[in-house]
Amino acid sequence: MTISNLDQFGEQFASYLKQKPEWPDILKTGSEMLSELVLNKEWFQPILSKLVLDEAFLKSQWQSIDPNDFQLYRNPDKLFTVHAFIWEPNVMYPIHDHGAWGIVGAHINQIRERKFARVDDAKDINHAELKEIADATLSPGEITHVRAMNDGIHQMQALNNQTSVTIHVYGAPVRKGFIHYFDPHNNTAHRMYPPSVDKKIMAIRTLGSVPEAWAEGVLNSALISADPDFIQNECRYALEKLRD
Repeated sequence: MTISNLDQFGEQFASYLKQKPEWPDILKTGSEMLSELVLNKEWFQPILSKLVLDEAFLKSQWQSIDPNDFQLYRNPDKLFTVHAFIWEPNVMYPIHDHGAWGIVGAHINQIRERKFARVDDAKDINHAELKEIADATLSPGEITHVRAMNDGIHQMQALNNQTSVTIHVYGAPVRKGFIHYFDPHNNTAHRMYPPSVDKKIMAIRTLGSVPEAWAEGVLNSALISADPDFIQNECRYALEKLRD
């Protein structure tokens, strides 16, 4: 069965994943299916139109970590999601990792992808040393992939002074709540959160730089709250910083 629109892709890919294939098979079959979808130019046109002309649709967009991330499809069984990323020319987007495996297809215009590997021991949450391991240019219909966390560090860049669009299929996350941005010039890693929790995270980090008893008290109170693990971990990091 051919794939000419997003619903067809979602149905067929869900049916395939329910067979519980191994990763090499997911990559092979998923790449073939996604390539067929991104080579079709028509299904994405109404999405772009609605983003420009339909204010309700625009405001309904999921608030993700990256402002250029648009969620298009969520499998009802939470097996995968489909996103469009819009890459602006002359903008150097950060090197980053992922919380899940992903298969990525170039859709509109060319995109450059650089892949990186960590060469440090990853014990310091704020430190990361990277080396570049691949540099490729993808044309519409061509596919790349990422793995979760340290096996999926890459950077995307629009080329030829043209805005580019890539379509990303992400599996169920193995790490939720944040991704890392990396700065290879300073050998740093920085945890990035979605807007819904980012202000809270910034306040927690500020408390970690206030060496006073009241700040430690606030962090200890937050640590025993019902917040998700990634927020509690930020409290632990802040407390460690206070006690150094």
